[in-house]
Amino acid sequence: MSELIVKKYGGTSVGSIERIESLADRLVKEIKQGQKPVVVVSAMSGETNRLIGLAEKIDPDYRGSAYDMLIASGEQVSISLLAIALQKRGVKAQPLLGFQLGIRTDSTFAKARIQSIDTDPIFDLVGKSVVPVVAGFQGVDEDDNITTLGRGGSDTTAVALAAAIQGRASCDCEIYTDVPAVFTADPRLVSKARELPSLSCEEMMEMAALGSKVLHIRCVEIAAKYGVKIHLRSTFEEREGTWILPDTPDLATASPATSKGSSTMNIQIEQPVVSAVTHDANTAVFKLFPVPTGPDFLARLFDTLAKKGVVVDIITQSETTEGQRLAFSVTKEDIPLSRQALKDFVPNSEHITLIENMAKISVVGVGMRNHPGVAARFFAVLAKTDVPIHLVTTSEIKISAVIEQGKLKEAAEALHSEFGLDKA
Repeated sequence: MSELIVKKYGGTSVGSIERIESLADRLVKEIKQGQKPVVVVSAMSGETNRLIGLAEKIDPDYRGSAYDMLIASGEQVSISLLAIALQKRGVKAQPLLGFQLGIRTDSTFAKARIQSIDTDPIFDLVGKSVVPVVAGFQGVDEDDNITTLGRGGSDTTAVALAAAIQGRASCDCEIYTDVPAVFTADPRLVSKARELPSLSCEEMMEMAALGSKVLHIRCVEIAAKYGVKIHLRSTFEEREGTWILPDTPDLATASPATSKGSSTMNIQIEQPVVSAVTHDANTAVFKLFPVPTGPDFLARLFDTLAKKGVVVDIITQSETTEGQRLAFSVTKEDIPLSRQALKDFVPNSEHITLIENMAKISVVGVGMRNHPGVAARFFAVLAKTDVPIHLVTTSEIKISAVIEQGKLKEAAEALHSEFGLDKA
């Protein structure tokens, strides 16, 4: 069997009947060129939010099987419409919901994780020259309850499906969005941001974790684990986008040129020190002082935060003669839950300071591993632009700082220039 390609289309790609018809035309053209697509589709743009809104009008806190059944229904509409459009053009197509494809998940409603996929239906359909049109974002648990995968769920479906197919045949994954590529920075924030031809999975995971909304971190994690190559492309332009490549010596620095069926790899002998500047403007900081010293207090506090569903990002801690000084960052959405948790541990509200309107800015690049002085340059830029720093965290391939939102654009443009990302 010739190579299969999983093609995932987001909500804007199928946002209207006109766009579905246009997508069907594009798929027919690619099929005539010899491609064997396995299509994964999201709900029409805005539909999932509409369904969530209906549920929250009845009970804003409910997250159970009925909730997932409701919000999974959007994909049933879009896959059916696309299958009809393909069949109108003489292409046999079969819409498939998660349970029909055997996408098995755990039972964490609204945030389920994929456990296994049965690829037999895919290979049976492709063998009969039928295009599978798969509903993204959904699966079923061991009790056959419909489950949904959470934010970025259709991307996760697509990459997981490509990984499952790779057990029997070669398979890449193309993810189509309303942006043409991954950029060196958000072009809405940094005017000189450039498109990146390729990134390693490790870099893309850091960027996703640090605020980049192009791909969800879960789908990149699967790609890294199972060696799936992801090609991020525009739905509205027929050209190359950005390749997200497994972290192996022969792939992580290569940019495949495949638009005309070529398998040529354009090797970058020396990786740039920094590949991108990324940010997350959805940040708040809690500062606590004084609080009890010792790890027991920290263990109990962060366990309580976790049980309330709060995702804590950066943490700094030090001890003084007056007590322990603690600071941590969370998303704006988690401020109310964080306050609830802190009431049980810090009864005196004067010992809690909340700083809102913050942003996290980061530089990311695998080249940082082998280049000393990146941190010095990072902090020198922020000092020169008079940007106060509230929290800092680092890894082998990233440096992040929490700063004031009002300084974000200036800091991002300065860092982008400092690390040579303005240059083509």
